[in-house]
Amino acid sequence: MRPLPSTIRESGREGEKQRENHLSIGCLPHVPHPGPGIESASKVEATWLERRIRQEFEKLREFLRGEEQAILDVMAEEARQKQHLVEEKMKQLKKDTETLAHEIERLQMEMKEDDISFLMKHKSRKRRLFCTMEPEPVQPGMLINVCKYLDSLQYRVWKKMVMSVETVPFSFDPNTAAGWLAVSEDLTSVTNHGYRVQVENPERFSSAPCLLGSRSFSHGSHAWEVDLGGLPSWRVGVVRMCLETGPEGYSHSCYQDTRSGFWYLCRTQGVEGDHCVTSDPATSPLVPSIPRRLRVELECEEGELSFYDAERQCHLYTFHARFGEVRPYFYLGGTRGNGPPEPLRICPLRITVKKELDT
Repeated sequence: MRPLPSTIRESGREGEKQRENHLSIGCLPHVPHPGPGIESASKVEATWLERRIRQEFEKLREFLRGEEQAILDVMAEEARQKQHLVEEKMKQLKKDTETLAHEIERLQMEMKEDDISFLMKHKSRKRRLFCTMEPEPVQPGMLINVCKYLDSLQYRVWKKMVMSVETVPFSFDPNTAAGWLAVSEDLTSVTNHGYRVQVENPERFSSAPCLLGSRSFSHGSHAWEVDLGGLPSWRVGVVRMCLETGPEGYSHSCYQDTRSGFWYLCRTQGVEGDHCVTSDPATSPLVPSIPRRLRVELECEEGELSFYDAERQCHLYTFHARFGEVRPYFYLGGTRGNGPPEPLRICPLRITVKKELDT
């Protein structure tokens, strides 16, 4: 058998190297020229996105219209009450005026009598005139309280709007969701419905039901909570983003553990039963309790990624590493039996509004 020419051996090694580069559980190989599938999906996505944006702004407009009508209704009720008070006061003034005019007319009649008769009726006349003394002055509060309605009106409505809407620290990125996963329209929950064909794009996970969060973190402190419910199989954590040179774009190693930039907690079922483990192969399974609500705290400068059972308020595990730029990472396995698929949700933030004086 003749040996292969050196050029063939080199091309073979180059092909192996390219296949290794494309062995990525996170992303499909880059397509230099988008095909008809991506073009069609882009148009559908643009139409859907426009509809969703209009819906979200319509919700805001509906909220403002509701607040406007509520304030106008309260103001109209106060105006009606104040108008009623004014009308009652005017009726009383009219009645007092008529009584006083009658007494004046009566007094003029009595003045035509002789002096003795006039003086004899003085006591009764004094009692009558006492009943028609000067009317009480107008009481305060007869006018509409203008400041009640216009004082910081925009701020008060904005604050109420902020407290009424739900916000999350980040959303699920549907462009990274594998074919098994369906992301909700508000991008805050994801469900494993079984594999469905998706548009091939470099950001999408291709070999496992995974997806990423919409934001990346490289500085500061960050925290989020995830509602896991009774999901039988999940992973929650972060993954390091490595922007490779060349056309490959973002790519992840086929080893989804700490060796390749994956730091997460996961629920798994094996010979040791149902338990939680970490992505560090050197660590033992954690305590047997399975969290239903998981809190993640990331300290970029300190190099700490901590996990807590948010319901029991207990610490589960902390990674110590130089993370670099990371994005939230999620894996959502299938459900047990024939029951409906359960979602994995990002929990909304608790919002507080702090007022400060402008000095």
